[in-house]
Amino acid sequence: MKRIITFMTALLICFCLNAQNQNNAGKNHGTRREFSPELYMKRLHEFVAREACLTETESAKFFPLLQEMFNKQHKLMGQQRELMMKSWKNQNLSETEYENMVMKAASLDVESKKVEQTYYKKFHTVLPWKKVYAVRFALARFQKEALNHFQPGGGKGNQQGQAPKGNDYKGSFGGRR
Repeated sequence: MKRIITFMTALLICFCLNAQNQNNAGKNHGTRREFSPELYMKRLHEFVAREACLTETESAKFFPLLQEMFNKQHKLMGQQRELMMKSWKNQNLSETEYENMVMKAASLDVESKKVEQTYYKKFHTVLPWKKVYAVRFALARFQKEALNHFQPGGGKGNQQGQAPKGNDYKGSFGGRR
């Protein structure tokens, strides 16, 4: 009799745990944060324009240049991705092949920074240096904010990199914070 009661209790606990997991899965699905490139770019533009105090005229001239820079850097990142895929597909590479991949990845990093440096000079054709600096700072802050947003829990509890005092920034992604 004790065995039957113990078995029934264990079975009841299993059903309860399973039901609780299904409820939690449904809750998480409703609040899941999915990535949208269009929304990301829209919020990036809004954030950078606000943080760097860009006028509408400056924004109209600046953001096409920023997009050009992103496109060039994206191509370089694609080449780096190809290198990674090569090692994932073939794990029997020689030391020389790994060395070549590391050196190629490093040179692509340098090339990406050169693109960035070139575009900062182009940005200066439409913005004063002070605003170019503010844009650079805003891009770094936005990227950190975006990464925090898509972490489990929305990056809660991460207080590093907060906006300087006197800044009204409340978070470009909204959500629960």
